[in-house]
Amino acid sequence: MSLDAPPEVHPPHGHKKEHGLGRPPAWLEWFTSIAALIVSISSIFIALRHGETMDRLVKANSYPYLIAGVSDATLDGRERIYIDFINNGVGPADERSFRIKLGDHYVTSIDDLIRTALGPGEAAAAIPLLTKGGVEVHNDVPTRFIAPKDKGITFAIDKTPANARYWEMLDATTKTKGWLLEYCYCSVFEECWAVKGNVHTPVKQCVRDEPHEFMP
Repeated sequence: MSLDAPPEVHPPHGHKKEHGLGRPPAWLEWFTSIAALIVSISSIFIALRHGETMDRLVKANSYPYLIAGVSDATLDGRERIYIDFINNGVGPADERSFRIKLGDHYVTSIDDLIRTALGPGEAAAAIPLLTKGGVEVHNDVPTRFIAPKDKGITFAIDKTPANARYWEMLDATTKTKGWLLEYCYCSVFEECWAVKGNVHTPVKQCVRDEPHEFMP
């Protein structure tokens, strides 16, 4: 007697149910992409604005403010005529040009200044006493680099018993003839200012006027 295999049982045909949400709609994908793009562009814009702000902040913390003046103060017990630069800014000043004008004439040296101020008749005797015969200090470089809150002297002439008469005559001309100081200086970022008297004017660059530059 043979045993027959049980008949195969086939499950009923039908559709298998899938679990999950499936693919999101196309409009949602477009919205997500556009939102990501907007966020990226905004981040770049913010970074650029931050960079510009930091750049302006660094420059603001590096601005020099150079002033020059003629003085006849008493220093260390000595009466002295001198011209100096003072940097009242927060960054170093690169002074690249300096001229002194008496009347309509630019003077290019201390001797020329004395000759122009006192006239040729007095200059021959005055120059040796005010320079070589007196206590004269001068900085004979064409340009000067002045640190913030520091000063740089251009020249100084001390009053002595021997040169007192000529020293007082020269001192008087600082008020009667008016010594006009013109100079140009730049920051470490190459931002430059031309100065005439007390007026500071921004310029693209400092250009030396070699025939009229003052060299002590």
